[in-house]
Amino acid sequence: MGSGDKVMIMLGEAFFESSEEDATELCEEQLEKFQTTIETLDEEESSILEQQSGLKKELYGRFGKSIQLEDS
Repeated sequence: MGSGDKVMIMLGEAFFESSEEDATELCEEQLEKFQTTIETLDEEESSILEQQSGLKKELYGRFGKSIQLEDS
């Protein structure tokens, strides 16, 4: 936090003085990076859930009621 044109930004465990414009740019870059990571993980989750569903169907088809799988 800061006032005026100079602000303090935290990188790791240290604070650095920076212009408000540079700090805003850094925050926007980090936000884009995290959003991209979240989108990638969401796609990966969807893929894994599809595979899990297919495997459950295959196992129930093969073993019927003699197998119990978690519902999640």
